[in-house]
Order: sequence, then C-alpha cells, then structure tokens
Amino acid sequence: MCVGGGLRGMGKKAVEEIDEYRLQRFIKELKKKRGRGTELISLYIPAGRQISEVMSVLREEYSQASNIKDRTTRHHVLDALTTIMQRLKLFRQPPPNGLIIFCGYVMGEKLGDEALEVHLIEPPRPLRHYLYRCDSVFHTEILEGMLGAENTYGLIAMDRDEAGFAILQGNNLEILDVITSGVPGKHRAGGQSARRFERIIEIMTHEFYKRVGERAKRFFLTERKVDGILLGGPGPSKEDFFKGDYMPEELKKKVIALVDLGYTGEEGIYELINRGREYLREAKLIREKEALERFMGVMARNPRMVAIGVEEVQRAIQANNIAVLLISSELELVKVRYRCENCGYEGESIVDADKLYDFRMNLKCPNCGSPTIRFLSEEDVTDDIIDMARARGAEIRFISRNFSEGEAFKTNFGGIAAILRYAW
Repeated sequence: MCVGGGLRGMGKKAVEEIDEYRLQRFIKELKKKRGRGTELISLYIPAGRQISEVMSVLREEYSQASNIKDRTTRHHVLDALTTIMQRLKLFRQPPPNGLIIFCGYVMGEKLGDEALEVHLIEPPRPLRHYLYRCDSVFHTEILEGMLGAENTYGLIAMDRDEAGFAILQGNNLEILDVITSGVPGKHRAGGQSARRFERIIEIMTHEFYKRVGERAKRFFLTERKVDGILLGGPGPSKEDFFKGDYMPEELKKKVIALVDLGYTGEEGIYELINRGREYLREAKLIREKEALERFMGVMARNPRMVAIGVEEVQRAIQANNIAVLLISSELELVKVRYRCENCGYEGESIVDADKLYDFRMNLKCPNCGSPTIRFLSEEDVTDDIIDMARARGAEIRFISRNFSEGEAFKTNFGGIAAILRYAW
C-alpha cells in the first residue's frame, strides 16, 4: 500500500521552515553560553553599512579594550576583536540581509576551560539597526525577533451577547480579551410594550457593537498591525456588525472572511481557527494541525502505515520508507555511546535530551545486566535524522507545543513520528 501518487519536491516554504528550525536551535545553544567577564561580542551589521565604517569602529574598540585592567579579560576581548576584523576582511560588503557575528571566549565545564568561538550568520530577514555589544552573554534578541515574523491575523468570534478577540501569528495564538454585552434575551419584560423592549435591545446591541469595534481598532490597528482579520459567530450578528459603522474602513478592508460558528468568546476563537483554515493556510498553526490530523487519520485507517518513536523512524529512514516526517520543534535527540565496565560490551542509544538524565541513571548493560556503565560520548543527532529523511525525499513537518495537539504529540509519541510510503 502506497501513499498518494508520488512525492513532490520540497517547496520553498518547507525549506524555510527547516532553516528556521535550525536557527532556533542555534539561538538556544548561544543563549546557554557564558563568558568569564564582559568579553562576548555581539555585532549586528545592516546591509547598507560600509565594512570600512565597521572596521573603523572595531579598531576604536580595540584601542579602548587595551586599557582593560584584568589581564585575561583584556587578552580575550582583544583576541575576539582581532578575529572579527580578520573575518570582515573577507567581505566587500555585508550580505543582502546584513551580517551578524558572535565571537568570544566561552566558558567550558571546568574552571579556566575556555575556548574562542566565532559564528557568522546572514539573518533570515533584513537587519535595520547596527549594534555592537560586549557582555558576559551573546545578545540574540534582535535575531530571535526575526523568527516567526510572518503573517499576523486578528480573530473575532462574536454575537450580540459576547465577543472574543485573539491574535494568530505563525503558530502562536494569543487570546486578548473576552467581553459580554448584558443584552437581555428576546422576551417581554413585565409591563413594557414589545416595541419599547425591542428598542432597548437595539440600543444595547448598538452600544455593544461599538465596544467590539473599539477593541478591534485597539488590538488590530493601534497596538499591533495585522495582515488580515477573520470575523466569525453564530447567526447574523457578525454581518450586522461588519455592515454597520463600527470599525474604521482601514480595518474593514482587512476582513478576509465572515465565518459561521456555533460559539463565541474564547471557545469561538478555537472554532474560528478550525473553520477558517482555508483563509489561514499560511499560518503555521494551521499547517501543524493539518499535518497532525493527516498522521492521526493514516494511523487510524492502517497502523502499519506509520512509524512512532525514534527507533521506528530510524528504521523507516534506512528502508527509504518515509513519506512525511513529523518532528517536535523542541525535540533534541542525543546519541549516547557507552561501555560496560563489567563485560566490555559497547553500545549506543538515541535518547530525548529531556530524558537523558534518567537514561544515564537507570542504564544497565544489555549484555550482562551490570549497572557499571562508562559513558563515552554524547552527540546531538537531530539534524542528522532530518537531513537523512530529507535526502530520501520525505516531507518535513515541524510541530510546536503551542497548542494541545502539539503538546500531546511530544508527550504521547515522543515528538517524532512518520507517515510511511508503504505498510510494514
């Protein structure tokens, strides 16, 4: 049994997701690094900045660093500045998106065990500002801000009784507010004429719609700019609100669809994401949900068409039997090599980094059962597994933990699974 009628090549979006995933992992490692003192240099160079200007600034910094009193810190800073200037000599001008350099002596596990590291990166999007910073940590904030900077959507789930507001950017969903109207139901109050009662309801509804419009303006125009707005809810309230003079024209032009819902408020927001997915195809959260739904559907129809966990996925990669690889964006896989001190058996296992401590504490020799294990090495192999699957034509889908299904995927499936080309 095969999946589909053949595999398509990886599109630009998929390649960008892999690059962004790797950049996220790199930033995570950078943020762990520490310097002995204020000697780790972060340098951000926009595309329009002349290399000669940057070199001039660095020579000035070199001159000032020569006055640092602590001998070791002075040596480390001067060495890092020299290394950066040597690298910059290789450039006539910065790359199209600019250039980021992280350089400095990073502390090791033992005191005094320090090593010079230098990392040159072309950011995923154009740099706007120049920055030079010498500190005990690398400053990654600007680079982090470039991740996930894709289309941002405003979401409103409303009727005349309640309205929920949210922002969806990439795979990040933020519930902003839920408000209620206090509009009474459609029944006569004692002693009041039906017409008078209806008029009161109309006025209260009108005032509530004005509040909804004011919040929409604040959330989606004043505090943050959105690329599009999805407006949903049960009944005709959403149409009445949209047609009325409740939102600025600038916001009305951003409404990409009116979606029928069964709920409002926060529950309605989640329903709006699911029912409005055709309008949000480019949002990461939707792509991740669809990938998981596809995987769960295949598993329900034929469990032999999926691989679950790192061991099964590895076996499927070696057999060139992966159509789609799903991997948690926070998963780190470590290959651990070890030797039994009792019988000399040598083995290796691939372990989730989150479970590495328990693995090391509880491992017994598969050959003789002895707990006297000597650990020889640990190596991050997450990228290797992705590269092997990609080289064999598999689609790669990263699943974040920013929604309940993504969290369950990491917990229940180990954060790695695959849809196979054929059953095994």
